[in-house]
Amino acid sequence: MLLTVLAFLTFFVGLGRPAITDSDEAFYAQAGREMAESGDWVTPHYNRQPRFEKPVLFYWLVALTYLAAGIGELAARIPSALAGLGLVLTAFACARRWYDDRTAVLAGAITATSFGYVAVARQALPDLSLACFITAATWTGFEALVVPRSAGRGRRGWLAAAGVALAAAFLTKGPVGVVLPALIVGPPAVWRCLVEGRARAVRPGPAFARLAGDVSLPAVVCAALTLPWFAAMTATHGVAYLERFFFAENLERFATARYNDPRPIWYYAPIVLGGLLPWSPLMLVWWRPVRRMLARARRIEPAEIWLGLWAAAPLVFYSISVGKQPRYVLPVLPPLAILLARGLSRALARQAAAGAGRNRLLAAGGTVSGVVLLLFGSAAARAGVLLSDGSPAPIRTAAILIILSGLGVVLAALSPRQRLLPAALAGASVITTLSLQYSVLSRPGPEPVERMAALVRTAGSGDLPYGRYRVFARNLLYYTGRPHVELITPEQLHVFLASPEPVLCVLPDTDLEQARANGATAYEIGRVAYFDTGRLTLRTLLWPDPATDLQTVVLATNRAPP
Repeated sequence: MLLTVLAFLTFFVGLGRPAITDSDEAFYAQAGREMAESGDWVTPHYNRQPRFEKPVLFYWLVALTYLAAGIGELAARIPSALAGLGLVLTAFACARRWYDDRTAVLAGAITATSFGYVAVARQALPDLSLACFITAATWTGFEALVVPRSAGRGRRGWLAAAGVALAAAFLTKGPVGVVLPALIVGPPAVWRCLVEGRARAVRPGPAFARLAGDVSLPAVVCAALTLPWFAAMTATHGVAYLERFFFAENLERFATARYNDPRPIWYYAPIVLGGLLPWSPLMLVWWRPVRRMLARARRIEPAEIWLGLWAAAPLVFYSISVGKQPRYVLPVLPPLAILLARGLSRALARQAAAGAGRNRLLAAGGTVSGVVLLLFGSAAARAGVLLSDGSPAPIRTAAILIILSGLGVVLAALSPRQRLLPAALAGASVITTLSLQYSVLSRPGPEPVERMAALVRTAGSGDLPYGRYRVFARNLLYYTGRPHVELITPEQLHVFLASPEPVLCVLPDTDLEQARANGATAYEIGRVAYFDTGRLTLRTLLWPDPATDLQTVVLATNRAPP
């Protein structure tokens, strides 16, 4: 219950704001809406065009939430928030079975309050659902195939659960949902077969035969749950759909720069550390056990090997890919949260046994975490210059609260009562999340995209065509409620404005001036100032520049207003 309340504060409170961002989340929010409104539960559509980029499960979840709760930002994001809660409870359950209650609570708290999870849980994106299903498939696979105590009927239950989780992961984002659990669980499962053969002084053939039989159960369950939808899509769109999905959307996304710009092989290292903030500086507590293991003064526990492989396999897999995105690496965080919880639990237990004094590694790590939060508060205050349509008071209040929470973390880290440090970090994360949610990310009144959509509806009553050029690329459709014309090049913009029929166009003011200079006829109807919080970056927070970060968006028409 404690972890559920904590997850509710970080994942659910304020979930209906801000507006759907001009990022990938608009694809899923709008496609789920079109699915719920059209009744076509086989083929996802966006802008009334088939959308083949991802499988169907996340669209189903969004559409079902719309039908249950009504169409809106809150409903669009509930599936992601629920996936975050599922990750918290899975991390708790796994740590409890492999370690103890104290480690389990810490693992759940770290998962519930890590900024990487908090950020993605508040967007209508399938990545956290994928991480949840991969985590569930990996844990159940370990319990069935690697953990020695699982046998008989219990083993079959774990295997069936693994099959369901694999199917859900596959239907969320494709083959990666099966490949990652196989890469993680496969090697220790094979190793267990070899060890059993050595222990019995027999050939490992029977053990491998049993492993093959065990693996067949989740494979059959996964196939039974996934093949019907792929068969329906093939029947509707032909074999070309399968070729596009498996090769273009998966193999090319992994091996080429077609979808994402190439990034260095070390790209995910700072992403993982940042995703585990404000907890990642406490990884310093691993120093002592690692040093003792290297000196062979401490035996490595089996669970540490499993968790290490669990974290390393996805990290290596995504690091060698050409196309990289920060949220791809989310499956790495649950095993790291459990390992960090184990290290914290041991460090706090040693300090309690000593009876006095501070753990220097805990003090150093906690101090760094507090300083990071102080910087977060300062950055939030600086970002206020980009929110010219809102009152500066909420932003200043948020910055003060974040800074005070950071100071509380530093005091807990330097106090002799360091057992308060985890609670201070969890509380600081909640304060930071809600402060940013209700200041930087949520401004009073309609968001810019909502104001522009209102202008389009007012000016374009009926079926007056409207186009969009280089701004509100994804989310304007969600708020206008009707499809638009995609304009990609300046030539397309010129041809659109030269239409013999009246049209509307949404574009940046600089592009409007350029179009006029090139001979296009365009009259301004209205404009809004726009700061896209969906693309909020560390650079924007540290060095906000209204001249480059704020954009003026114009609604124009090719006919002179009356």
